Amino acid sequence: MLISSRRNGTGFLPAALGVAGWFAVAALGSLPARAQDANALVNILVKKGVLSDQEAAEVRAEMQKEVSQSPAGKINLSNSVTQLSIYGDLRLRYQYNESTPIVANSTAFPANEQDRWRYRFRLNADWLLGPDWFVGLQLRTNQASDSGTQTYSTAFSNDNIYISRAFLGYQNDWLRFVGGKQPNPFYSTDLLWDPDISPSGLAETINLSHLPFFGGGSSGPSGGDKQSATATERSSPWEISLVAGQYILGDDSKFAGTGSLANDPWLFQEQLVMTYHFNKDVSLTFAPGFLAENNAHISGAINTLPFSDEGAVINGTTAVTTTTQNQTMVSVTYSATGVPTKTITPLTTTKTAQTQFTPNNKTSGNATVSGPRPISITTTATRPGAIVTLVGAASGLPTNPALAGQTFTTTTTGQKQTVKTTNNTVLPAVGAETADLHLITAPGDLSFTLGGLRSKIYWDFVYNVAGEDRYNYVYQLKQFGSQPYKPRDSFAWVVGLQLGEIRKAGDWELFADYREVGIASTDPNINDNEAGGGALNMRGFKFGLAYAVTDFVILQGTGYIYRDLESNLYGGRATSVGGIAPFKTFDQAILELNIKF
Repeated sequence: MLISSRRNGTGFLPAALGVAGWFAVAALGSLPARAQDANALVNILVKKGVLSDQEAAEVRAEMQKEVSQSPAGKINLSNSVTQLSIYGDLRLRYQYNESTPIVANSTAFPANEQDRWRYRFRLNADWLLGPDWFVGLQLRTNQASDSGTQTYSTAFSNDNIYISRAFLGYQNDWLRFVGGKQPNPFYSTDLLWDPDISPSGLAETINLSHLPFFGGGSSGPSGGDKQSATATERSSPWEISLVAGQYILGDDSKFAGTGSLANDPWLFQEQLVMTYHFNKDVSLTFAPGFLAENNAHISGAINTLPFSDEGAVINGTTAVTTTTQNQTMVSVTYSATGVPTKTITPLTTTKTAQTQFTPNNKTSGNATVSGPRPISITTTATRPGAIVTLVGAASGLPTNPALAGQTFTTTTTGQKQTVKTTNNTVLPAVGAETADLHLITAPGDLSFTLGGLRSKIYWDFVYNVAGEDRYNYVYQLKQFGSQPYKPRDSFAWVVGLQLGEIRKAGDWELFADYREVGIASTDPNINDNEAGGGALNMRGFKFGLAYAVTDFVILQGTGYIYRDLESNLYGGRATSVGGIAPFKTFDQAILELNIKF
């Protein structure tokens, strides 16, 4: 829906108008022209003597009457508004999930299954303020940052609507500046950024291709959307933009502590987006960049699988039962002449039965386990005391030549004591959930036409240069994990193919990709919530098919088949409370109907 403050005017014109005036104004009124433009033309006709002042007044009155009687004329907009666009979409979805947790609990089956009926509603409004300024607003279901999809509530309860975008901006021929909760300006796949997330803060886009020394034209910057610029006239095959964002992730009290405890969490990203057009059908885009976050706490995040405000938690229990048994062993040996020698040896026997319940932390000791499960260890130790030797009459036994050369041993059981103890393994609190995230990113695509279908090969690559420290100290896997850090834990990548593109009724789109996401490679608070259930340490396939029933109704089916990347990774913050790698398997099937308006 497009509403303009420059109203349409198609009124009946007085018969006294000259032929030139009648033709000019009638032609303007017959088109979707704006009333302000029509009024300007009337003024020109008056100056040229085509219309008299009285005739001009009659034309203006008729146009005003026509506008006031039309639906658009009943909507009053501020004088500052040049144009208002209202649009949105509604999505109806059936979703089936099946997952196997790495750490099974006593109340869960080996595999968890869930099917849900869900929907998403979004309503957008964009205001243009003069030629350079703009304001945007989006209302959406579901408060989670990474998903607007809302599960139907129990017993027909009503659902909330949330503000998911509220931003203002300025744009000229080469610069675009946006502040507020805004659309993501970066060229990206869903490997790094969930497409539903609208970051909060500041973003700047400099379209270098539109600057004079790059041979650019007059169109404005694309704001990171390379497709919006492909339709413009270009004197060079290159499109180059520099995009930067400074985003606030939360507010912490300045007096909460020192260091990371007192820092507000911020995310900074810079990206150079370069597209080369070989011809009208083939183009190559490459967008290297860098993303970094400061050391701070994330408190209260409610996305699908948040890593937020992780305090100290119990991470495993060890139960020990110790039984102590006191014994006395007496040995009597007779010499060749029958003289007795008595040897008294006190003994202490300790039997220890140790059971370790280790859902998340690495087991130690003599037991070897393949995964997180209860194990038992039983050990027995005997410790002799001071030995006493008595010979002859001192032994209290008579000399007996008949027993010469023989030995007799007896054991007397004394006091028995049993002690039971229970020890808890405690994971220390996380100092900063955003620490050690310094990501090199390199998304791109090769777009082409294949058999008349717009298609592309796309990829993305992320490497966390501080991945080892995040693995060891933020996720606490060095001390409490099942295995040491591996270089692949810092890498994430995806490669995929898309055939076809949805633009109008009858179009279809087929896509498939494979990805691997190391546990220390990306930020779990911004990554895609559907691939692998939003978990890290996952690998697998995403595939789907979409068909445009009409220009505004799209039917789509999507499937996900995911398995854990490191099959024996558990412990620390991976699988304990607030864990970001809880799944051994995660499969999902989605069928949805999207309606745009």
